[in-house]
Amino acid sequence: MKRFFLALRFLTIWPFGSDGEVTAEDLAASTVYYPLVGAILGFVLYGFYTAAQRLWPMLAAAVLTVVLWELLSAGLHLDGLMDTFDGLGVRGDRERRLAVMKDSRVGAFGVQAAVLSMLLKAAAVAGLAERPAAGVLLLLSPVSGRTAMVVLMGTCRYARDDAGLGKVFLEQTGTGRAVLAVVLALLIGVAAAGVRVFLPAAFLAVFFLLLRAFFQVNFGGVTGDILGAACELHELAALLLAPLLFVEW
Repeated sequence: MKRFFLALRFLTIWPFGSDGEVTAEDLAASTVYYPLVGAILGFVLYGFYTAAQRLWPMLAAAVLTVVLWELLSAGLHLDGLMDTFDGLGVRGDRERRLAVMKDSRVGAFGVQAAVLSMLLKAAAVAGLAERPAAGVLLLLSPVSGRTAMVVLMGTCRYARDDAGLGKVFLEQTGTGRAVLAVVLALLIGVAAAGVRVFLPAAFLAVFFLLLRAFFQVNFGGVTGDILGAACELHELAALLLAPLLFVEW
């Protein structure tokens, strides 16, 4: 359970557990539990949104749900999204992009990415109210984002030459743990939505491959910031695009 609570503490604001010595192996092994942490987060968001719709107008309930979403994850992945888009907005080679991403200041491209991401996420969550049965996507969206992170860790190289926390994950996770995370995510999806989950899962797999190739071309690999960006983008993909694959729920 130590590694599960390590994953929970790393990905959310959960304050307890893992106060002792944490090794690189512990960090890598904890990634297997990332989809489960995503499911817990999604369950909380689904419950909150369901209750919020009874108290506030649909749009207000959706915005409050997205605010809670970012609060529970401490804005960790949104920060990565902003840094990644700051890097993409810079003219220059990969080294220049990576240097800009390391700057603690947020640039115009990062701010635009964050604002548009939150607007799209709020609009997508509000849209779920029109098709209540599709609300299960709110539960599965965090699972999708965190699973994508693990698969990137297990299949990509670290883009920087210097050491960083992201390097530990990328060098230690491996394809075996990535496969386990995908299997766990699919089991969670089947439990939540039945076999219909395989259709959006197939779409998200294609989205993942395209995004992975984009990161490889533009950055030569993955960093911690890019992992966070991938999480945010996969959450959006699950909310915005997966409903199009369902004719009727």
